[in-house]
Amino acid sequence: MNVLITGGSGYLGQFLVHGLAGQGYTVHYAYGSRQLASAPPGVVAHKVDLATGEGLQEAFDQAPFHAVINCAAISQPAVCENSPDTARAVNVPSHLVDCLLRQEQVRAGLRAVLVHISTDQVYDGSRAHWKEDEAGGQVNVYGRTKYEAETHILSRLPEPYPVAILRSSIIYGPPAPDPVPRPLFLQFVASAVSNPDKPTSFFQDEYRSPVHVRDLQRITELLIAAHGQQLASEAAAAAAAARGGGQAAEAAAVPARALEALAPEALAAVAARRHRVFNAGGPERLSRVDMARQVADCLGCGYDSIESVPSASVARWVQRVFGGRGRGGRCRSLTCTLRAS
Repeated sequence: MNVLITGGSGYLGQFLVHGLAGQGYTVHYAYGSRQLASAPPGVVAHKVDLATGEGLQEAFDQAPFHAVINCAAISQPAVCENSPDTARAVNVPSHLVDCLLRQEQVRAGLRAVLVHISTDQVYDGSRAHWKEDEAGGQVNVYGRTKYEAETHILSRLPEPYPVAILRSSIIYGPPAPDPVPRPLFLQFVASAVSNPDKPTSFFQDEYRSPVHVRDLQRITELLIAAHGQQLASEAAAAAAAARGGGQAAEAAAVPARALEALAPEALAAVAARRHRVFNAGGPERLSRVDMARQVADCLGCGYDSIESVPSASVARWVQRVFGGRGRGGRCRSLTCTLRAS
């Protein structure tokens, strides 16, 4: 299977590039300004401007893609507030959808499964435990553009086109193979709690459901594998029918893996194109203070450097989501495991 990862030089994207290449997929990735120095052998890089679409069709012309993972986004809320038009141009993947539809037309109806990484900020944050069909009332430009992306994808790629939208929360974990040009959440917190001489304020009333990068990586890999098996099954059935019966070889090679390892009923639902939007946060609803204390416990630092404050005590011109999405049980059977890195 050929896989394209947009935003492949970003944090999650790098783990997907390395993970999928290591499992035998033919991996292509799109980058904006930083090509990966540590990309595995055989991985193909494409320089792409997602805001204009420049370079994207050229990537599709090189190979038919069986799966596309869209990790690319302007995800810093303050940057989105400052440049809403640019944020919308990048975060709403209209050019990517154009390429997917064009591929379907010119490559005998080939539909690549689209796994789109969204955010819990599509909810308004007024309470906890949101369900997938309750999004709306976004409180900042980032959340609005990501919700616009979801509606754009679902309207232009209607059923039975294979789509899986994963609404992630804060992604944490070890450093990526290549440095990323922004502070990583876990590393920021670890640095803060390790400095008792300089207390850092953490909000006691802003809740999120942090998810380990390896869990989100694994969910994505399993979704792609499920789609690959579906493609292979359809190709085998078509070939057998054309010959009037008998067994057909699988047309798309899918690396062997145990799909039952994570919520097989949810994966089967995606492969059968019955569900399209999933909450994909971790299993715990934690305040920023809770997160800082857990990191401090892991490092044995104590809580002297953690200052618990209400969010209203800090003047911020970007509104944030406070309620949190809730526990992993809301992930429509895509249960993640919160792990220490």
